[in-house]
Parts: sequence; C-alpha cells; structure tokens
Amino acid sequence: MEGAKKIRKSPKPKHDGEMRTSRSNREESFDSDYRIERRPTPRLPKRKNDVYVNQKTPFMGQFNKCKSLLNSEKEIIIHGLGAAVNTAVNLALQLKSFYSDTVTLEATTSTVDLIDDHHSSSGDYRTESRKNSAIHIKLAHVTASN
Repeated sequence: MEGAKKIRKSPKPKHDGEMRTSRSNREESFDSDYRIERRPTPRLPKRKNDVYVNQKTPFMGQFNKCKSLLNSEKEIIIHGLGAAVNTAVNLALQLKSFYSDTVTLEATTSTVDLIDDHHSSSGDYRTESRKNSAIHIKLAHVTASN
C-alpha cells in the first residue's frame, strides 16, 4: 500500500509489577519475579470542594462534577499530579470558558515526593524515592464590587 504508515507499538510489560526502569537498573540481572509497588500518593485531607483529577476518569465526568460543585460552592480546587497536570489545566480552562468571566483562576505548582518499593523473589527489598510535578488550581466565583 502506498502512503500507508507502519505503526510501532511499544512492548507491553511481561508481569503486572514490571515497569520501565532507568538504564542502571536495566543493567542488573533480570529477575522474573521482580516487581515494583508504588506507595499511595500523599494527599491533604479531602475537603468538599477538592477535585483530584486523574487520567482514568472520563473528562466529561470530571467536568460535570466540577460544574455541580461550582453551583453549590464559592470556590473549588482542582488537583493534578504527574501526567494528570495537563488534564487539570484543560479542565480549569474549559470551566473558565463555560462560565465566561464569572470565575477566576489561580494556579500554584508544587513537587511531590513519591516512594516506590522494589521486591525480588530472592528476598531483596529496597525503596526508591522520586519526585513528581503537581498543580493546584483554584476556581472562584467573581464577587461583584459595589
């Protein structure tokens, strides 16, 4: 076929816990039962007006949840971590567009420390800490000035 492009798929992990690792980790001997467990992400106590955005929930579901919260609250805070930062920004901008000039945006960024546990069948265990970007976007209704 002329003009057809060949699509290359990246190889899938062989085991549930197997993930891509840094070059130095790849040079170590491969253990077929090696697994990485990610510890839960640290979160602040969830308030009624907090929305934690992720990549798994459909965008429109998150959008509708934010709309209903903005109808009952003065402000909401959208939190995004790692790959969900783009989704959080997109969500905030779509909400601002939907509400025209009746809401304001205030964004802050941070870095979150995450910890991974590495297990192997030989009984070796180690932890690895890494950092991930986060964004927190506050959407608030504009108050009328007299």
